[in-house]
Amino acid sequence: MDSYIDEITKEQFTEDTAIREAINNIYDMLADMPKEKRLAFFEQISKPKDLDFVKEIDGIYYVVCSHFNIEYRKDMITKFNRILDTEV
Repeated sequence: MDSYIDEITKEQFTEDTAIREAINNIYDMLADMPKEKRLAFFEQISKPKDLDFVKEIDGIYYVVCSHFNIEYRKDMITKFNRILDTEV
């Protein structure tokens, strides 16, 4: 592990080299892929952005992160909002 000083906070922090190596390996893997394969890779790991959301109720912010079954056809945002509104 390498130790560094944060130039803004002047605090010392340690970087985990295993994590840095994993990130570098992912970069290398993506760099070796043709454009079409990279696009397919990102399409496979991405999900619609509007499924995660934040809702504020009485000054408390609730962060909803979704995990879903692709076979399920109901609108999850509507369902989450309904649950949050009835739970308060």
